[in-house]
Amino acid sequence: MASARDIAPSPTLAGEKDAIGSWLCDAGPYRDYIAALSGSNPGLKRPDPNNGDNHLTDGNALVVLLDTPATGAPAFKRTEFKNAGDLRKHFKTNSPDNHDRRRVYIMEGLAKGYVAAIGEHFMMDPSFFQRQERTCVWSNDFTPVSDALPQPSLLDPEKSFHLQYCELRQFTKAIKNRYYFCERTRRHVGMTQPRHKEDSTTGILRRKVSWWSQKTDGGGWDVVILCDPQLRKLHPEPKEYNPATNLYTEIRNPDHLLNGPFQEGYLDFIPPRSPTEAAKTPPHPHSCMLRDLIHYYEHHSDLLDPTDWASPSTSSIFVRKIVAAHYLQLVDYIKAMLPSLELRLTTAWVEEQEQWKSLQTISRRCGNYRDDIEDTLLSLSYPLDSPQSTPAHATRWQDSQKDFQYIYFRLKILKERADTLMSAMTGLASIAGNRQNLEEAKRVKRLNLLALLFIPLAYTSSLFSMQDDFAPGNAKFWLYWVSALSVVAITLLVTWVLDSALDDAAQWTVPFRRVLGGWGIEGKRGVGVARRQTGFYEVK
Repeated sequence: MASARDIAPSPTLAGEKDAIGSWLCDAGPYRDYIAALSGSNPGLKRPDPNNGDNHLTDGNALVVLLDTPATGAPAFKRTEFKNAGDLRKHFKTNSPDNHDRRRVYIMEGLAKGYVAAIGEHFMMDPSFFQRQERTCVWSNDFTPVSDALPQPSLLDPEKSFHLQYCELRQFTKAIKNRYYFCERTRRHVGMTQPRHKEDSTTGILRRKVSWWSQKTDGGGWDVVILCDPQLRKLHPEPKEYNPATNLYTEIRNPDHLLNGPFQEGYLDFIPPRSPTEAAKTPPHPHSCMLRDLIHYYEHHSDLLDPTDWASPSTSSIFVRKIVAAHYLQLVDYIKAMLPSLELRLTTAWVEEQEQWKSLQTISRRCGNYRDDIEDTLLSLSYPLDSPQSTPAHATRWQDSQKDFQYIYFRLKILKERADTLMSAMTGLASIAGNRQNLEEAKRVKRLNLLALLFIPLAYTSSLFSMQDDFAPGNAKFWLYWVSALSVVAITLLVTWVLDSALDDAAQWTVPFRRVLGGWGIEGKRGVGVARRQTGFYEVK
């Protein structure tokens, strides 16, 4: 039977120039393997459309090897492969199936040469690289590729898993709030409202990390981790806030727009070291997933029992905990944003449209983050339960099940809270709109009352115009003014009585009863004033 290494050369798509899989790796046995599997996984045929102009070249990736013996406490030694040729030389002298070492290969970014070298050496499922390449873009545009999970029955977190998460980044300028992407990975960067006073902006960067492992016949194991590089440049070019003009203008020197971890990074998840050990341990880099993983493997792997390292899944603990730490920081950030929006709802009606937009954005993002956590729980075979239902013995720091369950629970609550605030804001906006309509009705009412003054004048003028003696200049013209002013006075009196007695609901009020009582209607025996359902009175 032919193996994956003996598959026929890659075919090409009908009407397309490039061979299947050429977008992902260089020519070789692994590309042929990709072409053979493209029928069962059509996503292997094409790259993500957002990466069309961002080729997977060697300059966009880096591979770091952490190597330690298969016995005793781990003591990882680092080797960096800055080009695919050096990595191939390393693989030629090391068997993928029979060695007694524990090796962790971490690839930051993706490059065709590295993918071909690692893929040919381990022959893992190509969807491992494909899913890492797919971008997470919030867009209504149709794309012919997908980033869907395989069937749950095929997921095995002891062999491989794929996680999506978000990282908070702090920018050194107040940037215009619009859609942005990481120029290198094409992943979405969701901006929050810029802070003009501090001249800074917080961004929420979408991330991915993938983990794969296999055991060897010699008692060792190999692990491959794919992670994203750090954000260097935004696309499209952002605009900064200019306080002099109160407008957003082009950034003269884009190199001055820097970004770093929000509030200097996430909270560490390992137990506190003793003062002596803490003094010897290098500080946490809080730089990127690659450097953070290297820091934990090199300086904190001794916190785990040496017997635990017999299983390659132990190497995934730091990956899971870092992802959970990023999510916890994101949850705390959203928790801090909602109270400020609640306060604005009671003090700043003029900004209700912007507040509605912010609440809608939070609700939408919480829904997306919750979906990502659901996929994470499914990928790691964790139940979709609240953290209270976690078994009591699962309280060790390296356990991440309770962390992700808590994150899922909090995101669910935050989305419900944002939706409730939107409903409350809708009600308050309706009240404000009704008040505005009432004020407009009152202004129209005043105009109608003013128009009533001219009605008796016009009527009287028409009445007296029927006879010549009452025309202007004749002897009886003075009767016109006497009659007109009298009618005006009577009209004003009747209008005042009606305006005072009729409330906003078109119902007669008590003062009108008093007026009727003053006329002797209400006090007579057998005569009363009864209210109909229509709101009028009738005399019985």
